[in-house]
Amino acid sequence: MGTEAVSLNTILENVDKLDIEDQQYIQEILHRRLIDAKRTAIVSGAKRAKTNVQKQSVRSGTAKDLLADLNG
Repeated sequence: MGTEAVSLNTILENVDKLDIEDQQYIQEILHRRLIDAKRTAIVSGAKRAKTNVQKQSVRSGTAKDLLADLNG
């Protein structure tokens, strides 16, 4: 079975046809999925940061040090 692109407008029109309880259920599901997606992105970023620290490809310092590096 292939995937077909469905427009956002089509999805919203179909959701509008549902009763309020089903619309609320969809809202709850989407909310949980967004939380999971954000959590996954945070974990991915943390893993990249940890890898960079282990490879010693990052430096630490003060804001003054950062500005000095940026300004050359």
